[in-house]
Amino acid sequence: MEIWIPEPARPAPLWIPEPADPVHAEEPSRSRVLPALPILVLIGALATAAVFGGPRLLGYENEKRPAAVATVSPAAAPGSATPILENDRIGLVTVRPGLDDPRAADVAAMFDTYFTGINERDYDAVAGVLDPAGDLDPSAPRELQAFAQGTSTTRDSDIVLRDLAETTAGRLRAEVSFRSEQRTGHGPPQRLDETCTLWQVVYVLSAGDGTYRMLRGKGVSKPC
Repeated sequence: MEIWIPEPARPAPLWIPEPADPVHAEEPSRSRVLPALPILVLIGALATAAVFGGPRLLGYENEKRPAAVATVSPAAAPGSATPILENDRIGLVTVRPGLDDPRAADVAAMFDTYFTGINERDYDAVAGVLDPAGDLDPSAPRELQAFAQGTSTTRDSDIVLRDLAETTAGRLRAEVSFRSEQRTGHGPPQRLDETCTLWQVVYVLSAGDGTYRMLRGKGVSKPC
């Protein structure tokens, strides 16, 4: 008698799936504190755009106070005939009560030009109060363009000139606090989706012929 032995079954073919197309991450929104720009090219043109503005012309640290600005015996700026202000307002800028430095009015007027220019997207006006020797060169189109992009949705308010002091290099330090509102995606670094920010910034200013211009800034910020 013959014994029938079945042939072994052939193994099923091995199926190897094709790799899926890679998923490209969505490009993150640019912060107004570019670069701060950001204060941080507020420091690169942000961080030069971050505290300069938010700033903007500035470097910053979250929720930490900058070193206190000690006031000194004021000396009037050359050619300045502007009276001392106390608890007064120049445009968007309020001078802190008790700040009796004779330079306060001229400095407050400079900051009014700066913040009004940001609010109205008048970057020619902003460029007029920036010192070319500072962190943001107004004569460099790419730097100013980056700053403009970093502050393109910003509106600043509650601006207070709090203190003025001399620096060891003969410059003027101005401590300013303000509030900024911006679209989501344009907040400070690490908090890009923040739409309302409180800032405290120390700006270093140059002076000449009774006029003041911004060189750089360093400050701190926290959510409203």
